[in-house]
Amino acid sequence: MFTRNRAPQKRLAQEPHFFSYGTLERHTADLNCGRVRYLRHGAGTPLLLVHGVPTSARLWEPLLGHLGAHYDCIVPDLLGLGCSEPASDGTDVASPGQADMLAQLLDALGVDQCFAVFHDQGGAHGMEMLRRHGARIDKVVFTNCVCYDNWPVPLIDMSAVMARSGALPWLAKLRLMQWTLRLALPMTITRGPFPAALREDWFRALDVGGPALEYWQRYVTAQSARYTQEAVQVLRAWDKPAHVLWAADDRFLPPSWAAYLAKDLVGSEANPELLPFAGHFWQIEVPESGAAALHRFFSTAH
Repeated sequence: MFTRNRAPQKRLAQEPHFFSYGTLERHTADLNCGRVRYLRHGAGTPLLLVHGVPTSARLWEPLLGHLGAHYDCIVPDLLGLGCSEPASDGTDVASPGQADMLAQLLDALGVDQCFAVFHDQGGAHGMEMLRRHGARIDKVVFTNCVCYDNWPVPLIDMSAVMARSGALPWLAKLRLMQWTLRLALPMTITRGPFPAALREDWFRALDVGGPALEYWQRYVTAQSARYTQEAVQVLRAWDKPAHVLWAADDRFLPPSWAAYLAKDLVGSEANPELLPFAGHFWQIEVPESGAAALHRFFSTAH
């Protein structure tokens, strides 16, 4: 009836990565909202893949070989994160501005309609995209994303406080912020070590400082849970195919949130699909299984 609190997943290996981190070249699109850097790979129906914080487009890189066999994968760095640069101090980098950026990027690439997947804080931007540009999304997946009032998570909330106080540049220069994040990153996965190349990409703004760090600070201070709370009515009115895919061992956003989201997201099944023995950044751990789950939904949902 009872077992000891063991963690057998610690002995499981990560699935092979089709592409190692840094394999694909970032492209550049100069938009009204700023200079957006993005990855693009594959052919077929356009598929927009959106990351969160403190991540970048490279979070999705291990999946792109598998997904690229079926889809034209478009994977941007959000404004203020990765290598994307907002146009000015007045450029909105909160969820409405990010949703508009995604639509502008699709325009620049000549894409009218697409499928979409939103992860982490990208989920808030995705819900705003459903509100503002929902006609352009034919099928949507939300995966281990913020929703309702469950964000910002404490670590990102702390980063925003440090940014507002003016302490973040000093903490970054002393590498104390990087040290804090580095301690937290292993908690986001359950299998194997955290990839050093990915960590370097995500910490770029903290390491180089200057405008890149200013953009990063603008991003973390601009976010608010009010966008996901206001989006509930949008989710309940969504009538196109939708799916909730969730890593079962997410310590930051446990599967109970997925159950709430699947219940409210009209067009999805009542229960979310779980990826077992994987953490918040499941893309690192189970890229083959995750890509297969996404393709299964996109290829069969009507």
